[in-house]
Amino acid sequence: MTGSLQTKKGKYYAVYRDDRGKQKWIPLDIPIAGNNKRKAQQRLREVLIEAEKNQAIVTSNILFVDWMLSWLDQKQASIVKGTHEGYLLYLNKHIIPYFEPKKLTLSKVNAQHLQGYFNAKIKEGQSASTLHKHNAIINGSLKEAVLKDIIPFNPADKVTLPKKKKYHGIAYTLEETRTLLNCSGDDPLRPAIVLGLFYGLRRSEVLGLRWCDINFDKQSIYIHRTVTKMITVDEKDETKNECSRRRLRIVPGTEQYFKDLMQLQKEQLSDCGEVFSMQRHVCVWPDGRSLGPDYVSHHFKLLLEKNKLPHIRFHDLRHTAGSLLLEDGVDIKTIQEFLGHSQASTTTNIYLHSIVRGGQVTANSLNRLIG
Repeated sequence: MTGSLQTKKGKYYAVYRDDRGKQKWIPLDIPIAGNNKRKAQQRLREVLIEAEKNQAIVTSNILFVDWMLSWLDQKQASIVKGTHEGYLLYLNKHIIPYFEPKKLTLSKVNAQHLQGYFNAKIKEGQSASTLHKHNAIINGSLKEAVLKDIIPFNPADKVTLPKKKKYHGIAYTLEETRTLLNCSGDDPLRPAIVLGLFYGLRRSEVLGLRWCDINFDKQSIYIHRTVTKMITVDEKDETKNECSRRRLRIVPGTEQYFKDLMQLQKEQLSDCGEVFSMQRHVCVWPDGRSLGPDYVSHHFKLLLEKNKLPHIRFHDLRHTAGSLLLEDGVDIKTIQEFLGHSQASTTTNIYLHSIVRGGQVTANSLNRLIG
């Protein structure tokens, strides 16, 4: 806690702001006259130490759930929107409903209480990965309380969490890939499926792609925008990491498809009384509205069920592209750059199960394989 010396009516005052931001003036009963400034400065330090202790005592009696909400509110300025909304979702849906009825104060919460929470969530069927996200909130808020000298140690450090299982994406076979392309036909999701299979784009990258990012003259597609959703839809002119910002060659077999798609969207918008713009997203409804992240995931599942195809996530189209390339002999480094992985080791770990047989460059391989 910081404060300052102020003078009023010939005497020194200690001035500081409490945890609510309210300014406090504490009389020190030390006159300005008589060269008493050093004495006043010593007394100021004592006042601030005492105020900090009292504040810590008051704060330690705050309810644990209120402290976590307060911590998240303070963190909002330093974390991205999606992370903040994710934390808020976990708090409101899981953590607060569990702890609020217990009326635990920050100073009383212990490792047994926290372990009880995680054990209960395991029984509910929450994945290890999800519980580690919950712990990021619980542990982070308690760590802050330790740093502020409100509690002596972090009880979350004594909690045992389930080990996260490494997820291996499910890749379609070549036959299943061709079947998916054939059955998607005029489905609103077809452009997204083409981008996932032929370019290995993440869902967020697919939805962030605008027509101005496709340069037919230079035969390139620039991946640099994303659309995500936790609670609200969030579009950013940035990718998952710097390596994900990449420029891809247009796969020969898809060039005419995208040109035809652009012309179709111009006609559809004209019918709706709208004007086509290169700033519009590639994946849209006939009336020009952009497809949403939830729709892509949910409708993709329905499309697979309708056509009796094995269940995979939309993200697994990206795994399918990577696996087909690797099996055709494209080297790991090329696939890493194509998919936008930050490290070649990431690509190797994901596609270790695929067999390398020697082959062609990325775009031509996908074009020839999928047709």
